[in-house]
Amino acid sequence: MQYRTLGRTGLEVSAVSLGAWEIGGAVNLTFESLGTIPHGWGATDDDQSLDLIARCRDAGVNLIDTAPIYGDGHSETLIGQALQDCRDEWVVCTKGGHGATDGIAWSDFSKARLLSQVDESLARLRMDAVDVYLLHGPSADDIARGECLEALEIIRQQGKARFVGVSIGPNAMGVDLIKRGVVDVLQQVISIVNPEARDELLPAAVEHNVGIVARCVFGSGFLTGKVKPDDPFGPDDRRSWQAQESKQALAEKARALTALTGPQRSLAQLAVQYVLQLPGVSTVIAGTSKWAHMQENIAATDCPPLTEEELAQIAALQG
Repeated sequence: MQYRTLGRTGLEVSAVSLGAWEIGGAVNLTFESLGTIPHGWGATDDDQSLDLIARCRDAGVNLIDTAPIYGDGHSETLIGQALQDCRDEWVVCTKGGHGATDGIAWSDFSKARLLSQVDESLARLRMDAVDVYLLHGPSADDIARGECLEALEIIRQQGKARFVGVSIGPNAMGVDLIKRGVVDVLQQVISIVNPEARDELLPAAVEHNVGIVARCVFGSGFLTGKVKPDDPFGPDDRRSWQAQESKQALAEKARALTALTGPQRSLAQLAVQYVLQLPGVSTVIAGTSKWAHMQENIAATDCPPLTEEELAQIAALQG
């Protein structure tokens, strides 16, 4: 396993981290704009999830990313159980601002809600503090009101999180937060087909020594080539309501990228490798509930480096 410094936190984190949304299991939540939908990735087995975390630990993975809305709290609960006897070996990241009550999803970035939600997360995690606490996708208006940033500072001062930051949407929001000096870590969508963060966000992060956690590198699984747009997703899998056009577009890009794969590199490993070679990226979140998939993702760090010719081919496919 390769390790990298997570910006100014000084934390040494594995280049490939475990995303724990999938282990939250099947859950249906009601959203105001979407109605009642599956908000997970299908049913899971808790014993297998605990085994996955243990195997990741043995393989050198040391950052795990979760949130209270993943499995309606079940992801955090499992992590709390898994890390009871090895907490000091992990960098734990969770988030706040989104949640659910009695199956009804909500978004609330007020200071009061964030301060209570972090306590709820810590109780499920069985921890006195997390290493990184992030706002989970606040809007520009949430940031402008300022309460959420005040809450982050209070959470840090209270010792409930060592470092704080934001899981962002627009890259411009991240650049602004970096320049204001209010974040230690940012989490952002960065992938081989969505590399826009490299233009302004990543250079700003490098300049100000802010850690970058890359998420959604596999495009809901379609960029690995293992998931097809016509696969019959069950009613407990959020991809069952994903637009067919979106699934088809991702699958077509995956097919185009197969020219860069071979015995020494799979599509999933290409997706990981590409993001890790971008200057400023500290770690890539690999979300899965299966050890075989995680084992493949971890092995991406041992694949032959991407050549200039291969990077040029990727750039041409990105358009």
